[in-house]
Amino acid sequence: MESRVNYTIVGFFVILALAAAFVIAVWLSVGLGQKDYDYFLVYSNESVSGLSVKSPVKYNGVNVGFVESIGLRKKHPEEVKLVLAVEKDVPVSLDTRAILNTQGLTGIGYMELKGGKPDSPKIPLLKGEKYPIIKTSPSLMFRLDQALDKLTSNVSDISQGLERILSQENAEHLTESLENIQSITDNLQKNNERFDQILADTQTTMDNTATASKKLPALMTSIDKTAQSFQDLSHKLSTASTKLDSTMTNVDVAVKTVNDQLLPPAVNAVSDFGAVMLNLKGVSQQLDENPSVLIRGREPLPPGPGER
Repeated sequence: MESRVNYTIVGFFVILALAAAFVIAVWLSVGLGQKDYDYFLVYSNESVSGLSVKSPVKYNGVNVGFVESIGLRKKHPEEVKLVLAVEKDVPVSLDTRAILNTQGLTGIGYMELKGGKPDSPKIPLLKGEKYPIIKTSPSLMFRLDQALDKLTSNVSDISQGLERILSQENAEHLTESLENIQSITDNLQKNNERFDQILADTQTTMDNTATASKKLPALMTSIDKTAQSFQDLSHKLSTASTKLDSTMTNVDVAVKTVNDQLLPPAVNAVSDFGAVMLNLKGVSQQLDENPSVLIRGREPLPPGPGER
């Protein structure tokens, strides 16, 4: 009888322990407090390795929910479809971003929500979707992976460039260039005195140029005055030319007047003067032949035939 009582007590304590363990497990997984959640979709185009169902969802490092489900997107299998359960009082808005993070070195993943203000607009529910969609931002590991890929590509390019630079042909060209530089250095050393003289001549030229530049304003003033004098002279010559043209026009008019009015009477007068001279010549000849003509006059001419 006593042994039966002991088994009953042990069985009771075992059942009580199992119930307590179940309650603790439920409390640790979802908590005993009743909470209301909003559900959101997240489409990620990067690996979600380390993330599992019931993984925490954090908002600025504070637990605000959990991952409800994980799967591939049907129409776009390259993307991962996540359903997040987020407490209703968390300000998830249109500018909120979901980022995949890991906890320390353990590799256990969780979803981090960043951004979102109380006065920002809510995320609209798109047609054909069950829940609003939170946009994603690349995770730290994704950014590091891209940076490493780019770094690897750059290192490869640099390696190929160095390989081309350090080729046998370029090495020979570099050797020739170094020999040419050495030759140029030797020539420069030999012509050091000539360079000193050239520098001295250059300094003299610079000094003369400076002196000339100081005299340049006065020279420019003189040139301006000379140019003004030439301009005045040109104006005077232009005026004189105009007057000369007027004078020549008047001379042409006077010559035309002389030709038209004075020249014909003068020609007639000269002709009459010639006739007078001929008459005087005839009279002179008659006086030479018969001086008595001055007293007696000219004898009448003998009558012609039929005259008395």
